Amino acid sequence: MRKLGFGICGLGFMGRTYFGHLQQHAEAHVTAVFDEREENRRGEWLEATGNIARAGGQRVAMEGVRAYAALEHLLNDPSVDVVAVTLPTPLHGATVCAALQAGKHVICEKPMALKLRDCDRMIAAAQRCRRTLMIAQCIRFWPQYEAIQSLVDGGEIGAIRFASLRRVGPPPTYSTGNWLMDHLQSGGALFDLHIHDVDFAHHLLGVPQSVSAVGCRGPSGGIDHVVATHRYDDGRYALLEGGWVFTPPWQFDMAITVVGERGTLAWSMRGGPEVLAFESASEPRRIAVDGATGWTRELDYLIDCLHGGAPVARCLPESSRVSIGLALLEQRSVETGRAWRVPKCIRRSGCGAD
Repeated sequence: MRKLGFGICGLGFMGRTYFGHLQQHAEAHVTAVFDEREENRRGEWLEATGNIARAGGQRVAMEGVRAYAALEHLLNDPSVDVVAVTLPTPLHGATVCAALQAGKHVICEKPMALKLRDCDRMIAAAQRCRRTLMIAQCIRFWPQYEAIQSLVDGGEIGAIRFASLRRVGPPPTYSTGNWLMDHLQSGGALFDLHIHDVDFAHHLLGVPQSVSAVGCRGPSGGIDHVVATHRYDDGRYALLEGGWVFTPPWQFDMAITVVGERGTLAWSMRGGPEVLAFESASEPRRIAVDGATGWTRELDYLIDCLHGGAPVARCLPESSRVSIGLALLEQRSVETGRAWRVPKCIRRSGCGAD
């Protein structure tokens, strides 16, 4: 079986993470990279970057990998089957559409975009070009979250009453040119960090009927801390907190709790790798998961789908678009101080609303 050739656009934290995994993959490899910085193209990744993990701090062998200073050269490279878009968020829309138009499959980092109309353009381009577009919402593939999803789907804790998700840390000052700290580029913590939990909550519970939120601006100039409630007409709700306003040396943390009629499932990054199941016994049941990350698991999933000729069923761009719409409603709620019903134009593609 021929290995899939990946072209990576952007060699920051996520681009480097993709590169490391793909270069060790049995069914894929990196054939080309694009980055504006010459030292990155040469593999001189001497500055480590990242929050949960660190990527870089070393020289990386680039033998056999074509390195481009212009995006169009990578898109025209016949050795590239799949384009990985790991560029700053404002570049996602145009890059994804260009890659699809060039006949490539695409995996695009989250957040999909900052505006619904850009999400719609990407979805329309994938449909028109008949190519796969997957949005890298890695938490859907993170082992602990995946285990909780499976237990819920299997009825282990009965009907869900509510879920609580939290993702907090210090300001991420490691990005190239510090672009994450410019809310006009990153969307602030609400879009770049909190979007993970917005996405997983609606993946787990479905699209809510209403959204309300409070928050504050922070170092990016945007909404860098938010506490949101997503409500459902049947009484269920999700409580979501996210932000990067916490003072160093505060350590990044992510956590999830799901309360059902017959039990509670919980995991916190600070509490170790095991998911805890509370089922009225004297001690919680400890559920072991594998040591992989969502970053590697989502790539493996995409590669399996493409090699097998199967359509991607997880992290569909239409679903990621809903996550952007819900984040926009949270932003509106913070700014207006009121709750908002989720309109039909967020539940479907094509309306172009912001």
